[in-house]
Amino acid sequence: MGIPWDQTKECVQKSFTGKDFSSSDVNNTLIDKDITYWENYGTGLYPSVVINNSTFRGQLETQAVMNAICAGFLKAPHFCKKLLKNKDILDDIGAGVIYFDDGYRIKHLVWIFFVFVIVLCVYMCLYRRKAKREMNAMMKMQIETSVSNYQVL
Repeated sequence: MGIPWDQTKECVQKSFTGKDFSSSDVNNTLIDKDITYWENYGTGLYPSVVINNSTFRGQLETQAVMNAICAGFLKAPHFCKKLLKNKDILDDIGAGVIYFDDGYRIKHLVWIFFVFVIVLCVYMCLYRRKAKREMNAMMKMQIETSVSNYQVL
C-alpha cells in the first residue's frame, strides 16, 4: 500500500491503551470502536445494511431500502422522486445499478439539430471546395487539349 513501516508501527502503538501488549488490561481502541459499532447496529447478521444509523436486516426489499436512502435527504433528488412514484422498482434496477430513462427534452433535440446542421454545413463547404478544384483541373485539361489541337491545325 506504500505506507512506511514506521507510520504503521506508530498507528498500532497508538491504538493500544498500554505499552505491555501481553497484559490483560490493555485494550485496542480501534477494535473497541468496531465492537461498539457492531453492538449498536448488529451488521454481523447477513443480509443487513445500515442507512442513516438504522439497520435493516433479513429479507431486504428494494423499495424499503430506497425509501430509507431517500428519506435521509432534506431535499430529495430527482431520482428519489421518480423512483418512489414507481410501483415496481425492480424495473429500474439492473445488476445493482439504478438506471433512469428521462427521455429527451426539447433542449436536447434542439442541440442535436444544431450540431447536425453545423456538421452538414461543414461537409457541404468541404465538398464544394473539392468539386471546384476538380472542375478547375478538368477545365484546365480541356483548355490545354483545345489549345494543342488548335496549334496542330
